[in-house]
Amino acid sequence: MIMESNNKNNQRTQVDEEGKLLAVLCYIPFLCFIPLFKPNIGTFANQHLKQGLILLVVEIIALFFLIDIFSKIFWTIIFIFCLAIACVGIATALSGKEFKVPVIGSYLEKYDL
Repeated sequence: MIMESNNKNNQRTQVDEEGKLLAVLCYIPFLCFIPLFKPNIGTFANQHLKQGLILLVVEIIALFFLIDIFSKIFWTIIFIFCLAIACVGIATALSGKEFKVPVIGSYLEKYDL
């Protein structure tokens, strides 16, 4: 029985070490897909996998901004969006109605200014 207990402890330690290795892989770009193919990675590695995938998406988006054309298009779209929201806000303010910005308005209601 002592041998079985030691084997269970060794297996648990091995799983913990494997979970740590998988969690580390989650933060390395493009290696974060390896834990996706591993069945039953556990909650520890799964949490790191989610964060690693989000980090990879942010890194890929940042790479697009290194290209001058994409950067100019992005900032042009943001500027046009802000201009359109400002025009709608001015029009509703002149008519005496309340206006909530589509994306930002619901978040701003939570805070008092």
